[in-house]
Amino acid sequence: MAFTAPPIQSAATPPATGKMRYTDYPLAMGVITTIFFMWGFLTVLNDILIPHLKSVFELNYARAMLVQFTFFGAYFLMSLPAGRLVAALGYKKGIIAGLAIAALGAFGFWPAALLHSYAAFLGALFVLATGITVLQVAANPYVALLGPERTSSSRLTLAQAMNSLGTTLGPLFGGLLILSSVSTTIPDDVRKAPATVQLVQTLNTAAPAQALDAIRHAAAPPLVAAINDAAATALDRLPASDVAASVSRLDPTQLADVLDKLPGDALLDTLVAQSPQQLAALPTERLTGALDKLAASPLDAAQATQLANVHRALLPETAQQLQAYRQKQAQLVQRPYLGLGIALLLLAVGVGLFKLPALTESTEQADPQHHTLLDALRHPHVAFGVLAIFFYVGAEVSIGSFMVNYLSLPEIGHMSQQQASHYVSLYWGGAMVGRLAGSALLVRFNPRKLLALFAGVAGLLVLTTMLTQGHVAMGSVIAIGLFNSIMFPTIFALGIERMGPLTGKASSLLIMAIVGGALLPWIQGNLADRLGIQHAFVLPLLCYGYIVFYGLRGSLIRDIATSSSASTAGNV
Repeated sequence: MAFTAPPIQSAATPPATGKMRYTDYPLAMGVITTIFFMWGFLTVLNDILIPHLKSVFELNYARAMLVQFTFFGAYFLMSLPAGRLVAALGYKKGIIAGLAIAALGAFGFWPAALLHSYAAFLGALFVLATGITVLQVAANPYVALLGPERTSSSRLTLAQAMNSLGTTLGPLFGGLLILSSVSTTIPDDVRKAPATVQLVQTLNTAAPAQALDAIRHAAAPPLVAAINDAAATALDRLPASDVAASVSRLDPTQLADVLDKLPGDALLDTLVAQSPQQLAALPTERLTGALDKLAASPLDAAQATQLANVHRALLPETAQQLQAYRQKQAQLVQRPYLGLGIALLLLAVGVGLFKLPALTESTEQADPQHHTLLDALRHPHVAFGVLAIFFYVGAEVSIGSFMVNYLSLPEIGHMSQQQASHYVSLYWGGAMVGRLAGSALLVRFNPRKLLALFAGVAGLLVLTTMLTQGHVAMGSVIAIGLFNSIMFPTIFALGIERMGPLTGKASSLLIMAIVGGALLPWIQGNLADRLGIQHAFVLPLLCYGYIVFYGLRGSLIRDIATSSSASTAGNV
């Protein structure tokens, strides 16, 4: 998302006052950009909640994506009620109401954790998202109206840059306080020992038979260190049963240090080979992680039966320890969201203390004809814009939602989930950098063509992510955030261009289209369960293809829309 070209001013629109100024209300602009920061921060925490709740409740990818389905589904269900609320209260009171509702949702995470209920978490998330929907409906057009029309899109993109600052810091905050970090117990001298270095080289480059012979005869300490340091795909080419036999001779502490490095088939064979007493001797967090990894893996019927047998073989006290650990993990979200709820209430009080301008001239109060949503949707650039927002938000959220799990894959990043959360921050940080850079680019270049260019590059990066592994796949998926940067504010500004009193209706439609963030991640979750995470990225690829079309053709204002706008303006 980035700075967009200013909307073309209608001939029937009177000249704006203070047209040489960037904004007529700098204090109000500063207050509202703080709100953009907060909702960006809250929204991106979903990317941390997904792997966390997936582990806590042993979810597959499709069920884990109900987090995004619930959150962004609120945009669709609550956008029209939010629009009516803002129309009744005005922008300022509407923003205060949105902050208060979001705070109520954040407070709901405390009882949800006590109940250890996934449904309760989703309910709290829906209330939180309802508050953010109210903020979106009120704040986006409000920022555009805080000064001359020629700089309206620039103001909106500047506010969106603050939103990106929130999405950049959110994963760092969430990764530190919510995601657990499990460290290994491998000494550095063992990692650097000649035997370990030689074994790593053999695993990475030798023929499968030679590599298998090496791990069969390796001593335990270098074997553990080598499995951790070898290339992500080093064990994939070896028979799973033989790998399992080689690591099963390790003691519980050593075995725990290699569990998350094993490919799915080898991990399952390893757990099957353990006695109930040996499973009980494994650290609870490591055994939980291994079972969660297998629960999310595509298993055939025989493998699913084997995994069920592993669960049944657990000693009663082991099962209780796993349950207690999951309960403790669920409670990790309580304090962060309690603090966020308090911050939202304080921000609502702060907004209430400022004297913000009413700006009623572009609201429904200035529309004596009481136009409907269908009137706005008849404008082709609005209708195409609704689809563009749907596909853009769906693609952006899908990529962010899968990134922690994707980067944790052995063949991609081979890292812990907490380490992966830092790269999620880079993904969202790229959007902030892109917005700031885009403000300069859009002064010189046509915004429609620049939108198409950025969407095309994002599509190529998705394709690279699908076809490569290791650092190339990591770099390409993270870089998508940079080219996402200008998309939302550009599409939004082009979608409400020349709409006059219909601006609020067009804005509500565009906000409703954010439901793409609910539906597309869920669809991608189903694809990931069937095809694997990497191949499931075909869905965002198709989304960026549509945005290329919108930039080149769909966003153009047709004659029928222009004449309709002029007629509407003339009746006001």
